[in-house]
Amino acid sequence: MTAELTTYEARWRAVCDGLDRHPGVEISYTLDKELDLGFADAAASWQALVAPLDVDAPAGLEQCHLRFGELGRQWGTREPHRDLNGEFYLHHIALADAPAYEDWITGKGEAGFPTSQLRIIDQHPVTGTGRYAALRLLPGGGEPELWWVAGPHYGEWKMDIGYREYLEALQLTKGAFDWQFLFTRAPLGEEWLEPVRRRVENMLETLPTLFPEHDYTPFMERFAARP
Repeated sequence: MTAELTTYEARWRAVCDGLDRHPGVEISYTLDKELDLGFADAAASWQALVAPLDVDAPAGLEQCHLRFGELGRQWGTREPHRDLNGEFYLHHIALADAPAYEDWITGKGEAGFPTSQLRIIDQHPVTGTGRYAALRLLPGGGEPELWWVAGPHYGEWKMDIGYREYLEALQLTKGAFDWQFLFTRAPLGEEWLEPVRRRVENMLETLPTLFPEHDYTPFMERFAARP
């Protein structure tokens, strides 16, 4: 018997369907796997991920729990829209892995820590940018931090949102490349981040024309407030 999607999972299916059917979007690659029903609920999924550590679950995990084995799209715009590209790749949180090769995270203004503390929740496996978003597991430290790792060129950055807020923002940005920088302290006005700034600016000009039903004002306000 096939399990039914939760309301939240149906929202994500609608995000993918909206991209797949959009006349202004070309889908280059799809990643779809059926629901993984091996975990009873969000709490059991979280415990499977963090055991044997004692780490608090992200706030609101019950409301944003995704059971997809895989869910992702690589896409780009069609003419006459401005050139915009993106990718997202989500999966069951219990299956989130640490980066394949251990390294050291040296975020700006933050104490360094090993990548073994990270569990990847979103990345670009098809495009191969090497960038990813990850939860940092902090034993006894409360809710996990969320990190955007864009090294070696653009650094590693602690994000100022949590897991649930990340997924909500991702539903609107559809994974347009570099949107995550809007939720970090990265100085987008500096020369070494100019390529990132241009991509974010292009995203904010293009997405409202592609998806006029969504409100991108909060993203624009964040961009306008950046140094």
